[in-house]
Amino acid sequence: MAADLSAFSETYADARAKFLDAAGPRVRHYAHPEPGLFLDVATLGEPDAPNVFAVGCGTHGIEGYPGSAALTHWLRGGGARRLPSGTAVVLFHAHNPWGFEKRTRVTEENVDLNRNFIDFSKPLPRNPGYAEVHPIVTPERWDEEALADVFRRLAEYKAKVGEQAFSDAFNGGQYSHADGIYYGGARAQWSNTAFRKAVAENLGRAKRVAFIDLHTGIGPRYEHIYLTFAPPGSVAYENARAWWGERAVNRAGVTHKALAVYSGLLVDVFGPALPAAEITTLVIEFGTLPREGVQRGSLLQRWLRFNGPRHPARAAELQREYDEAFYPSEPRWREAALAQSLEFLDRGVRGVSA
Repeated sequence: MAADLSAFSETYADARAKFLDAAGPRVRHYAHPEPGLFLDVATLGEPDAPNVFAVGCGTHGIEGYPGSAALTHWLRGGGARRLPSGTAVVLFHAHNPWGFEKRTRVTEENVDLNRNFIDFSKPLPRNPGYAEVHPIVTPERWDEEALADVFRRLAEYKAKVGEQAFSDAFNGGQYSHADGIYYGGARAQWSNTAFRKAVAENLGRAKRVAFIDLHTGIGPRYEHIYLTFAPPGSVAYENARAWWGERAVNRAGVTHKALAVYSGLLVDVFGPALPAAEITTLVIEFGTLPREGVQRGSLLQRWLRFNGPRHPARAAELQREYDEAFYPSEPRWREAALAQSLEFLDRGVRGVSA
């Protein structure tokens, strides 16, 4: 019997409609300046519950499609009826609705929202390695010969500086090249400000909060991986291990030999925003492609934005390749994402309620 994949959508409007229909009446809407786009936040369970399990999707725009499907599928499957006493669930739909609707990872200003949560009143973080990488990752042509040259030069740079320095330079976040990749921006994006407001308004009374940010890309295909940025031995680290198992903290399945030291992550919001609460945050990724394939997707996003308008037919063809890198159409992949999400979402509810 074929799995029910009806929670998946091919447009932002359809994904939003399915989510809102499944979520019920207790939803706050944060309107984006572009008409028709919203950060929607649904609350289920006791309004003043001390324990809150929160989940969000769409930090990287197009990655919101599988995240949205996971939330809708959990709601349709009766997730709200499985809430213990004293526990609520808060679901954030489409952190970056502009990127979600446009089927790209970035915001209106080519900003990677997951590098934008820094203090812009202070000097911007420096990433001197990116200046060396930028000329390599911004090819004018997009063909296999040009890409082979890109990855040859990246391999040479990695061999010169080592895995950690390469990861930091390539995707740790940079604030110097507005036309580059993993650009953290020169100011807080609308999605940054809206998310901070939504966290304060919807989680401000909680005593214990667990939050999962749903992504795609990193990890083995048909599987999900966990990323926690809490220091070993901390309450958040031990909570993650107790609630989701050793995989939640040991980075099993991560395809990066050295994970970048990131700047401006969305999960960094929670500690300062909710100083009186116990906070546990995780990033969960549904794996799509080997590391070089995901890197190629990141480079393609930039090419489509800055070179695509001059080559519309080629851009339309390449958009399909880009979609597959972060939102695979394969039924087996989508079925696996739904099955796994039901399991880890229910574990999150039980964990924060313990």
